[in-house]
Formats: sequence, C-alpha cells, structure tokens
Amino acid sequence: MFGFGTKKNKTGKQKKTKNLRAGHEDVNKKQSNGQGLAGDALRAQALANARKAREHIGEETIQKIAAAMAKKENNPMAIATRQLESADSDRIADEILFMLDQE
Repeated sequence: MFGFGTKKNKTGKQKKTKNLRAGHEDVNKKQSNGQGLAGDALRAQALANARKAREHIGEETIQKIAAAMAKKENNPMAIATRQLESADSDRIADEILFMLDQE
C-alpha cells in the first residue's frame, strides 16, 4: 500500500554511505591501555581522517556544498534574522506595535 516492507536494491548512494562509515572506523579505535588518543596523536588522526574523507568525497562536491551553504547564509531572510537576533528586543516590540498602530 505505502511501499513499506518492499525490498529494493541498494542504490550507489547507499553503498557509498556504507563505505564511508566503514572507512572511518579509525576514529573509534582506542589505544591498547583502554584510553582514547590524547593531544597531538588525536589531532593527527583527525586530520588524516579528514584528508581521507576529502579524497573520497572529491573537491568538486566540497566546493558545491560550500557554495550552497554560503548562498543559504547570505539570503535576505537569513540576514534579516541575524539582524533581529542581535537587535534590542524592546525596540523591536515597540517598532512592531508602531507599525500595527499605523494600519
């Protein structure tokens, strides 16, 4: 009826996600003494994992994501929202009441 319980072949995107998860198991590994990596070793491992992910995803995809994020942050609604959040709430309330009185 709604398509629940139907078997579908995995798409390439689903397989890619599964491969990404399998490739990042390094982050979850612990040292033999039972404690996590510390300091420089942790940073080095994080940078290595980031480089591996960047290579796997591809520079073009990363640039597309960055452009989409920049576009989303710079649209007029987002700019207005940031301005309202940083403004004095009492003044905003006064301005809204003033506009309502003008109608």
